[in-house]
Amino acid sequence: MPEGSRAIQLWDSQVPHYMLKLFGRPSRVTACDCERISEPTVGQVLHVLNSPVIHRKISHAGGQVAEILASYPENDHLVDELYLTFFARFPDSNEKKNGVEYINSQPDRRHAAEDLSWSMMNSLEFMFNH
Repeated sequence: MPEGSRAIQLWDSQVPHYMLKLFGRPSRVTACDCERISEPTVGQVLHVLNSPVIHRKISHAGGQVAEILASYPENDHLVDELYLTFFARFPDSNEKKNGVEYINSQPDRRHAAEDLSWSMMNSLEFMFNH
């Protein structure tokens, strides 16, 4: 797939792609959701935890985390936006406090936001809802 493309843009289900295969791309034989596997596999968990592909996407200079960093110079707004991006909700007061404290405690704001993003991607909430 060309860089910047989204999986939904693939019209051919036979286009080879490791991540789509790993996460259970349906064969598109029917229009039924039952073709999709919704239980996580060991391979999926290991991929999200350790994949250099995931790391490159989170740390990409033109990626969504970088755009959020550039758009939100105040850390409390940055944490709000990361929660909206990963969980489609605002953080509760404790989550926001912890996120802001973590970012403030790190020497590099960009790396701190990437770390926070990675931890959100590896949370049960993200895994079960997305």
